[in-house]
Amino acid sequence: MKEVFTGKKACISGLLMTAILSAVVFVCAFFAIGSAVIPEVKVDPDVVRICIDPGHGGENLGADYNGYLEKDMTLIVAEAMREELAKYEGIEVFMTRTSDVDMSLEERVDYAAEVGADFFFCLHFNMSADHDMYGAECWVSAFDSKYARGMDFAKIEMRALTDLGLYDRGIKTRLNSKGTNYYGVLRMADEVDMPGIIIEHCHLDNYNDEEFYDHHDMLVKYGILDATCVAMYYGLRSDELGVDYSDMTYEETPVPTSVVRPDDTDPVLESVVYGEPYEAEGGTWTDVEIKAHDDDCRMLYYSYSTDGGIHWSERYRWMDDEGELIGDAILTDTIHTTIPVSAERDMYVIFKVYNLYNLDSESAPYYMAKAPAPEEEDQGQPAEGISQTTDIQNGSDGGISAYSDISRYDEATEIERPDEEVKPDTAFIVIAVILAVCILLVLLILGYVVYDNHRSSGRRRRR
Repeated sequence: MKEVFTGKKACISGLLMTAILSAVVFVCAFFAIGSAVIPEVKVDPDVVRICIDPGHGGENLGADYNGYLEKDMTLIVAEAMREELAKYEGIEVFMTRTSDVDMSLEERVDYAAEVGADFFFCLHFNMSADHDMYGAECWVSAFDSKYARGMDFAKIEMRALTDLGLYDRGIKTRLNSKGTNYYGVLRMADEVDMPGIIIEHCHLDNYNDEEFYDHHDMLVKYGILDATCVAMYYGLRSDELGVDYSDMTYEETPVPTSVVRPDDTDPVLESVVYGEPYEAEGGTWTDVEIKAHDDDCRMLYYSYSTDGGIHWSERYRWMDDEGELIGDAILTDTIHTTIPVSAERDMYVIFKVYNLYNLDSESAPYYMAKAPAPEEEDQGQPAEGISQTTDIQNGSDGGISAYSDISRYDEATEIERPDEEVKPDTAFIVIAVILAVCILLVLLILGYVVYDNHRSSGRRRRR
């Protein structure tokens, strides 16, 4: 009995030592990984601390179009932004990644929180489902002070981007089905009470924006532009650059008392007025006046079809007669444009108008006879001085038969990575592997103890 008890005691002792050893290895690995990911932080209250997040990375390519990868482009912009901000006094800059690695959304925001960042800047480039959108835009939180601070910076950023020549697609919020921020980084930044912004610099899949990303120097310029906007927002100065924004002021956005919800209603297309066809260089044309409005946001684009909605033109900017962007402060509901009149076939013209959130409304089809050949007598055209009008509100079509087809088509949403999709946590995987190895080690030692005890017992019986 003594021998059996001794064997059991040895077995238990071996298990206990193995468990202790495993726990020590586990704890050491956990803190080693943590210290490798998050640097030790000593916060200076007089220094602004920001975190730059180059979107995507590793296997997460982001937008992939015509040889351009968003993950590479955002890293170039981020590095240029950090390098430019290093020339300013009173600011510390951190980056969520400095190489081509995968990072989950949680890792990005957790890192920013651990380093004590005052603001989270998430850099991106854009694409659209039908490749028909272009311009720059910013997304901000829809809640309390995070909305106000995000808007304050976004106004500076968007002004700088439009000064480059990019079309202003606005500063927007977006909610998910649960009523929280749609984009994961903004939602998680809210949870740690950190203002954040997603900057979509331009679209990679539309020729209107091609000149704004198709060379390395332009990406560096974005980084310098973003850095300058940060300096303006925080009132920084740089002796090296010879600039001082400490006296810069801007009107602060009031903190909302409720959720700032995105517009979810279609714009109102009031009327489309067609002028008389006329001959000009290159063919026959007609002037068109479009009147539309949206009570909750501004108009953004318009397009038209000449075959009853089967094919559509590109999207054109909603601009006034002088060709200037219509901003939030100077809204107009009427614009003028010109469209060609086909000499090959009769046309059924439809106009479509889009608001800031890509919601749209269509006019009823309008019949327009093909342009007569030069030698033919001009027949069937309206008398001089009489315009042809399609009034969307009352359905009047100027006496010409038309069918009503004012319908909303599926929103062409930007290609955004689903915010619920979370990349594997690298640190968690490493810890899990270490834990698995420890368990395996315990089993091996246990097996060895049992085997050795059994062999010793056999030897004693033979003796």
